[in-house]
Amino acid sequence: MTPTIRPLKTTDESAWRALWAGYLDFYENPDLDPKITDNTWAMLAGERGDVFGLVAELDGRVVGIVNSIVHANTLIDKPICYLEDLFVSPDVRGQGAGRALIEGVVARAEQEGWGQVYWRTATNNPARVLYDQVGEVIDFVTYVRKLGVQTV
Repeated sequence: MTPTIRPLKTTDESAWRALWAGYLDFYENPDLDPKITDNTWAMLAGERGDVFGLVAELDGRVVGIVNSIVHANTLIDKPICYLEDLFVSPDVRGQGAGRALIEGVVARAEQEGWGQVYWRTATNNPARVLYDQVGEVIDFVTYVRKLGVQTV
């Protein structure tokens, strides 16, 4: 069955929080400050144009989430979209929800006229098999300097 992709709604909060907890467990960050989760939900559920979420549904059940941020870029004259968080329930992986969520973000980017969609992942993430099919790896390394702010 093909998953249905749609914008996140406020009524999705409990499903989103359950999948978000799975995402945090996957990235070994289950003890993230609950305030950060609450703030993330508030951004996604609010009317901010620069932060948005999509969900994947199978048989009426929310089985996947994607959280994205739109921002300016100094090298492209259009906004670009950072696909920040993507998670699909383990019991439905391999059924197209991850691909459909990525394509949902890409479709919105094309509709809005944004310049690109990008994301990052761990080098050992099994989902790279999918990512290699729907995007391209670029030759850049990400550096982080933490400034007292908890990050994933």
